[in-house]
Amino acid sequence: MKKVYNKHVLLILIIGFLFVGCEKLVDDINENPNNFTLDELDPGLFLNGAELNSINILLGSTSRMAGYWSGQLIGFDQTELERYNYNVTFTDFDWDGYQEVVTPLREIRSRTPDNKLYQGITGVLEAQIIGNYASMYGDIVYSNALLDIDNPEFDGQAEVFDSLQSLLDDAISNLSNVTPQDVVLEDFLFNGNAMKWLQSAWTLKARFYMLTRQYDQAYAAAQNGISLQENSMIFVPLDLEDVTSTKNKFWIILNNAPSVGTGNSYLIQLLDTNSGISRNNAKTDEAARLSYYRIDETNPDGNLGIANELEPQPLVTYGENLLILAEAGARAQGFNIGLGHLNAWRSALGTGNFFNSSVAGEPILYDAYTAADFAPGGMENADSIDSDTALLREIIEERYVTGFTTFMPFDDARRLRTENEVAVPFPNNTSTAPGRVERFLYPEDEVLANTSVPEDPGLFVPNPINQ
Repeated sequence: MKKVYNKHVLLILIIGFLFVGCEKLVDDINENPNNFTLDELDPGLFLNGAELNSINILLGSTSRMAGYWSGQLIGFDQTELERYNYNVTFTDFDWDGYQEVVTPLREIRSRTPDNKLYQGITGVLEAQIIGNYASMYGDIVYSNALLDIDNPEFDGQAEVFDSLQSLLDDAISNLSNVTPQDVVLEDFLFNGNAMKWLQSAWTLKARFYMLTRQYDQAYAAAQNGISLQENSMIFVPLDLEDVTSTKNKFWIILNNAPSVGTGNSYLIQLLDTNSGISRNNAKTDEAARLSYYRIDETNPDGNLGIANELEPQPLVTYGENLLILAEAGARAQGFNIGLGHLNAWRSALGTGNFFNSSVAGEPILYDAYTAADFAPGGMENADSIDSDTALLREIIEERYVTGFTTFMPFDDARRLRTENEVAVPFPNNTSTAPGRVERFLYPEDEVLANTSVPEDPGLFVPNPINQ
């Protein structure tokens, strides 16, 4: 895996130009275009393209597969049905993020050493995409990635997460010391808001500590994480005439074929009062969230909720941060701390601000839980397990529901595989599956190009941090 300025990087440049004012494109129009070099471009022109490519990767096909394999989505047709039924090969996966995201980020970082905002933003975005790869694939190329090295060796999964924590520490240091002189040309996600980038960096640190079960550190990091919904990292689709690629990613795929939806998935059953496994109770009415989450594969334009053409899609959010505080707090700080953070999230849900206008008129109820609700025989402890475990079970189920369309449910399913009392017991998609999916397959391009690729253990063997 070498650093190559290829068609992917050129595409990044083109996308970046689209987000720069037209007047900038005609400045110095009479200069000789034959003298154009890559070094003459403002490095800020790379950022929007890297962000949009990262969004496409994190909200694309692998996100849907994580949804299929954690009981949230159903594949109904063609390729999506095959993926839903675990019929995947190495060709279903790729590491395009190295070239399309990490390469331009490092170009920006190398050319803006004195700009703390660029240094911080690029560190956060690199950690985000590489952390996703490490979580999904296990051991990956990182320390030698994009260098002029033939057949770069793979780093251990835990080692990668250690490196990403250091990268995020550097990003946090830079973002905490931004000056008025540190400005960015364009920033699709946060428009150069250092505080929002800083909070996302802390939440990513907390996310990675959760993955490695370092709950004390996760709780400490999340204390500094995303503190308001409006500070969340969210993809806001663009309504550009005759352009579909900038729309909600579920709407895009449904606009092409009736291939993916929620159907009667395990997630939908949890929200449906008539399912037999509903999580609704005297303090919880999930009617609005059920309506918002439903995705009808047969009618893309009829989806008014989470799969609406212009509905924003979550990447790193306030809800995730609060639920990290809840789970890590319950584990590391005690029952009352965990319950307090869970109730803070329930209070936020109760405002209805996390849904859109399509649920208007639907009941919304998320009353605060009390310690008695988790006592043996209580509302949330009908099987009379210990109160601490009952609380954890509810928090993790809430993470499963809140994390819909993100990787959080799939991450939790694998992290908690051996904790039977708290793991969400979603069923396998087929009776012939030898187990639950634990990882993705190494991409074919990497397997063919790099002789250092380890032997792939397949879908059903846990990654090192989950063994």
